[in-house]
Amino acid sequence: MQFVNEIDIDKQTDKLIKDLRNASFPEHVSQYSYYKQLPHIRCLQYDNSQLVGYMGLDYRVIGVNDKPYKILGVIDFCVSEDSRGKGIGSLMLNELTAFAESKEVDFIILMAESHSFYERNGFVHIPNVASCWLRIHEHKNLGMGFEHLNDFFIKPTGDKLWPDGHVDWLGYMF
Repeated sequence: MQFVNEIDIDKQTDKLIKDLRNASFPEHVSQYSYYKQLPHIRCLQYDNSQLVGYMGLDYRVIGVNDKPYKILGVIDFCVSEDSRGKGIGSLMLNELTAFAESKEVDFIILMAESHSFYERNGFVHIPNVASCWLRIHEHKNLGMGFEHLNDFFIKPTGDKLWPDGHVDWLGYMF
């Protein structure tokens, strides 16, 4: 898997990401290669020269009970329909975990409806997380959002334990 800084993504790769992302998330089609906000890093999985897997990463600090944690947030993780069921998604999550463990990252976090897949890959479902974030839609700030999240997953990448309590995204939610 290739880890590419967002600023280094060329137009051709951007289009490949957009096409795979839109095919994978037809209910959230975008004219861009991202949904709400540009990720910091793009993870690209190729089979020969064909893009078959993609995830965006957001590296930042969030607050849990007013304590800061460095996280890698997974955005728009998808595998092409033809490549699903072949272990590519698990391979990508394993490589992401190794990457995060080699950096200053406390947790990998993501939002997903597919609980069993992520649990098989070492993620822990944290139900009913109270959350605060900046709502963004169509490149406009819509104010603060407060909600309980039921599809929230974490994976520790070091020795810190996830605390129960209020999550402050300290910015937009991915």
